[in-house]
Amino acid sequence: MSSFKEFMDRAEDSPTKALSASNTALPAIETALTVAVSNLLTPASVPIDKKQDFSKKVSSVVRDEGFISEFSDRIGVPSERETEDEFVERSSSVLRQMLRTRFGIKD
Repeated sequence: MSSFKEFMDRAEDSPTKALSASNTALPAIETALTVAVSNLLTPASVPIDKKQDFSKKVSSVVRDEGFISEFSDRIGVPSERETEDEFVERSSSVLRQMLRTRFGIKD
């Protein structure tokens, strides 16, 4: 597989929408992401309906074709000397930064 976008396209096109290396389906990941974002917002004094709305927006953004393409372009492929854990960490950092920018969140 040459890119993250290609990986996601294959998952989307599969009959079960399951990721190739696991038994986890994309809808399950989307639900988990929504719950995780909502849990991160729990300490904030924001009404529950606003938290849920924001969580759904984040989940929707990370499934957006343009967002996936940009993310894929930014992370590229793992370098020869990069471990899987290092690649995941680098990719996570890029994703966090993209989401901060997209939602106007300052560090």
